Amino acid sequence: MNQKSNTLALTFSPKAIWSDLVTLNRATKAMLAVMVFAQLLTFLLSSDRSGLAWLTLSTGLAAVINLALVDQGKQSNFFWGLMCTAAWMMVALHSRTFGDVFSQGFAFLMQFSGIYFWARARNSEKGELVFKKMSKTLAWSVFTLTIVTYIVVLAISKHLNGLQVYLDSAVLPLNIIGQLLMTYGYRSQWFAWITVDIVQVIVWAQNIFVLDGSYAISMLVLQIVMLVNALYGAWYWYKKEN
Repeated sequence: MNQKSNTLALTFSPKAIWSDLVTLNRATKAMLAVMVFAQLLTFLLSSDRSGLAWLTLSTGLAAVINLALVDQGKQSNFFWGLMCTAAWMMVALHSRTFGDVFSQGFAFLMQFSGIYFWARARNSEKGELVFKKMSKTLAWSVFTLTIVTYIVVLAISKHLNGLQVYLDSAVLPLNIIGQLLMTYGYRSQWFAWITVDIVQVIVWAQNIFVLDGSYAISMLVLQIVMLVNALYGAWYWYKKEN
């Protein structure tokens, strides 16, 4: 019971959440500041003040804080991850990007597994996750799972008359792989995140011309900053010696 209580406290207590934020290194804090500024500036420059616009802003802010904490393996990232994925599902439902709906639903559920596994693998002295390397056998298994999942999601998206089905269908398998690798602390997760962020940048760049409302621009900006962060996260996880 003490272990469980400690894990929940490290993830959800205001003290732990604040501590994780203030102990980020300077580079990560700078990255977070730029990402928050980009979200706020995009919202302020927009004339859209609809409920969806506010939801998109909330999604973006929760997402970039989550990303900064993931960069350094901080346990409280899952608090922000739960808020981000729940809000993102609602935005994706509105835009009929079903691959995104499924991927965020999966990511929401995986937050709970991540809470457990990260708490077990964290470095008690530094308060950060200990990163792991992926074997060749696991890498081939991951690749096969990605292809199979893509084919299934593509068939479902076509049946539901989704938008940009070939690109959008890649979002779920890449998110599944990225989320699973992140949950177990594998450095290779960043290749999945970089790829899915590139796909998402293309999808939302095209959504600007398909969907009404400036929230599509906000989502595009979010995807761009997420791509930049994924590149930073990959650099941080691969340079760090455990």
